[in-house]
Amino acid sequence: MLRRLSLIDELKKGGYEASLITTYNAYLPFYEEVVLRRLVSAGVRHNVLMMDAQQYATSILNHPPRSAGRLYTLLPVAVSGAFHPKLILLVGKKKALVAIGSHNMTLAGFGFNRELTNIVRIDGIHDPAGLTVASQVWEAIEGWSELASRRLPNHLVKMIRRIRDFGPTGFGLTGEQSGEVRVLAGGQGRESLWSQLQRSVRGRVTKVAIAGAYFDGELRFLQRVHDDLQPERMVIGIDPETVNIQRAENDIPGVEFMRADKLGLDMENGGKGAGYLHAKGIFVQSDQGGEIFTSGSANPSAPAWLARPTFGNVELMLMRFGKDAVVAAEQTGFASIFHMDPLGPSDWATIEANRAPEGAEAEHTSKVVTGVGLVEEDSVVFGKSLIDPALKPTFLLLDADRREIRRLGDLRAKDGNYVLKIPSGDLISAVWLRASVNGEPKLELLLHHARVVEEQARTGVQRRFREALRSLHTDAPNIGLLIECIDKIVFADELTVERTISKWQPVEVTSDAETTDEGSLSIDVSEVKSRKAKQRLKHSSDFAYLLDALIYRLRVQNDRPIEELDRHGRNEEEQIGADDDEDTETARALAEQHDELLRLCHSKVRTIVNRMVVQFHAYSEGRQSLEQVIVRLLAVLAVLRELRAFDGRAMWVAKGKTTVPREQREKLFEGAMHTLFERKESLLHLESLSELADSDDVGRLKGLLIWLAWEYGLAVNLKRPFMETKEQLEARLRGNAMMLALAQAIRSDEIAIDEARQSIRTQTSSELEWLEELIKLAGECGALKDGLVNLQPGSAAQPGDIAVHTSIENWDLRVVMSRDDEYVSLVSLDRDKGKISYMHENLGVTKLTGFGGSH
Repeated sequence: MLRRLSLIDELKKGGYEASLITTYNAYLPFYEEVVLRRLVSAGVRHNVLMMDAQQYATSILNHPPRSAGRLYTLLPVAVSGAFHPKLILLVGKKKALVAIGSHNMTLAGFGFNRELTNIVRIDGIHDPAGLTVASQVWEAIEGWSELASRRLPNHLVKMIRRIRDFGPTGFGLTGEQSGEVRVLAGGQGRESLWSQLQRSVRGRVTKVAIAGAYFDGELRFLQRVHDDLQPERMVIGIDPETVNIQRAENDIPGVEFMRADKLGLDMENGGKGAGYLHAKGIFVQSDQGGEIFTSGSANPSAPAWLARPTFGNVELMLMRFGKDAVVAAEQTGFASIFHMDPLGPSDWATIEANRAPEGAEAEHTSKVVTGVGLVEEDSVVFGKSLIDPALKPTFLLLDADRREIRRLGDLRAKDGNYVLKIPSGDLISAVWLRASVNGEPKLELLLHHARVVEEQARTGVQRRFREALRSLHTDAPNIGLLIECIDKIVFADELTVERTISKWQPVEVTSDAETTDEGSLSIDVSEVKSRKAKQRLKHSSDFAYLLDALIYRLRVQNDRPIEELDRHGRNEEEQIGADDDEDTETARALAEQHDELLRLCHSKVRTIVNRMVVQFHAYSEGRQSLEQVIVRLLAVLAVLRELRAFDGRAMWVAKGKTTVPREQREKLFEGAMHTLFERKESLLHLESLSELADSDDVGRLKGLLIWLAWEYGLAVNLKRPFMETKEQLEARLRGNAMMLALAQAIRSDEIAIDEARQSIRTQTSSELEWLEELIKLAGECGALKDGLVNLQPGSAAQPGDIAVHTSIENWDLRVVMSRDDEYVSLVSLDRDKGKISYMHENLGVTKLTGFGGSH
């Protein structure tokens, strides 16, 4: 027999950060007090438990959880049959573990029953076979997520998918169904388990051994195996004391029922401690060495193995082949079933006496509708289908012991859901929401606190990034940690870049009644602002968290003018009357410490700017995509803006000094302008990349580029100085060309303009006129492109004019550099080209006079 495995021993090895466990039923106090406690103690912060919806209803009413919705995510999954997979998935950055078996999340499943569980350890990127198994498991999990999303808030489903963010490189990618170990997943929309197994059978089948705890009433599955495989011998191992099986009126010819009461016993300890035989598996032998051994959650029943795409159980099995299958069958005792004693009349009498009614495993009689309510900010949200307001229900907010906290009123309908306000002081203790009619409970919702669970689901790098970001507000900022996190997040080898729409799904129930999806809590941008809706790009969790922190949620000092603070962090008013009798030596030491911090900051800033410049070169040479460059630049600019916001305000940045040296700002700005505004794919031509053209993130990037141009000191300069050299003229015109390109990029892009305005305002409230002039120039560019301006012929072009091609559509407006008798040379922002030339007759020109009223 195989040695007994311990989840606790596995956790002691460390290295895991997230867990996903699936089960049919669960004793939730056991999970919380034993399993979850061990997981958290071992550093596993993000934990998800999925279980069958009917069993969930029974569990929360009879043995309610106390920590669900705060310390972990609990999800009921409603399917047409039973949600029956038994899976433990542990995930860390360098490794993962997959356990597929017969165990439920109960005391019996983890301690007393005779269970059979397969362990597959994945050693990061150096274990392609293990990653293949993990990927096949993840494909099944994605399917379960889709099933759950039909009845649960999207936030809970997102917590499932967040597991992947903690995994090693390659975890969760599409896996091939090949190799010595494969995963069989059955359920709605999938091929039946039996079809998957049968397709792998090779040669003429000689023997089949099957064991399990539950059989369908007419033994349809056993008949199907016998008919399809036609084995020379087929044996069924059962324990008469624990099995649930109904003997067919006519035994299946060629099928033998064996007494397997010793199967799974620890014979090294004398076979003591015999518990319920709950292990399930099938061992197939053929004349061509095509042995197959599969074990996991599926009982030898029709609902498990012969499920139709629209009805049946959700199951998970692990299948082994060849010598590996033989070894596994021998070690688990399945190979020995062929040599066991056949059942006698007394055994069948015992079976009949102990047999539970068919379908008892899924029995559920509670009349109280159960589900999950989503707590967002100061409200709880749940689906309209859960309760009829015409019944005039009373809503009670309850604590973990189901003691009343307060009654809630003001039930409001919103986007296909109901919303109840919760006083902020009650959020800490709120665990349940109950709806009663005439004193009788009708609805019981476990409350899922989205923000609390979200924090549990932060990866290690996200937590470190948050700590480093917060440290910037202290007198001891951790610049090194901040840039280390930026480097890991922004310059990872691969970045996910695709368009997505995040929506809230209605909160629904696990009840016998049919429910319908009546809408969602999604609020499109177009509903709150009178402009074209923009969508966020889909990034990795770490990258998205960085953007959320620096752009979408935690904008520093938003809409506030800059105040100059002293080294104690006091403004001018607070300094009045202050007693600053400070030791000179202490003050000098503090100044030296702050200077050292700035030197470190400058070094780290130089590092990320150089890394970004390398990305520019890679794109220019065709080794990097525009999408990758854009999203990385967005993050780098957001970080630099965050640092610059501390100039003159933080204790560690003395007056007159800066966190981001000017030469680094110039280097990054010039690199971006020389890279992203030429070629067929550029910030001016995103037509072929609709996911970028329609994205909110790209609008934010344009706004940050405008901010960097303001930092750079860019402006339209039409005044030719006395004795201007050729080099000075070209530099001046190139600056004008940059302004023209930026103006075209932000035309009618309110997101870009808003981001630029907010960014400039973090450093000054008195220089927004510069931005207004740029917006005015953008309007003039639009008029030119729309043909609303009278043009002079190209033969009249002068340096500094704007040129328009008379026949090319989507023409980028360009600045004239020079003219000879035949050609007009135009400024190119491509550093390698410098200029491009067209014949006079192909161009029309006009004066650039709009910016700042210059002439």
